Amino acid sequence: MKNKKVILDTNLWISFLISKDFSFLDNYVQKRVVKLIFSEELLDEFYTVVQRPSLKKYFSKKDLDYLFEIIGQYAIIQNISSNLILCRDEKDNFLLNLAVDSNSDFLVTGDKDLLVLGNINQTKIVTIKTLKSKLLNE
Repeated sequence: MKNKKVILDTNLWISFLISKDFSFLDNYVQKRVVKLIFSEELLDEFYTVVQRPSLKKYFSKKDLDYLFEIIGQYAIIQNISSNLILCRDEKDNFLLNLAVDSNSDFLVTGDKDLLVLGNINQTKIVTIKTLKSKLLNE
């Protein structure tokens, strides 16, 4: 199976932390079936969100450290040069720019403002359920 470049929106990283279930992510990332794609902006957003007091009660520092370890070990940090403004929620345009500049296969999100687009260039914008299905069927 060809490696898939995958961008996971911050909302999914938070879900992984809260559920304490990284098994889906671990399985594919550690076997290098999935290449995690980040930009500095996505890393910054993730770090900012996990610092919110309202979220800190749902996961431990150990869980957060583990997730950052996975990201550090397996992620590709992509520099961004695109400046697309296509999303109806402008703060999410950085994800579309990351998708275009990295030539990612998937942008995975639960955000309806992104999902409504369907794709950006070659990148399919899908839910985590759709990604799981596609990976299992390949």
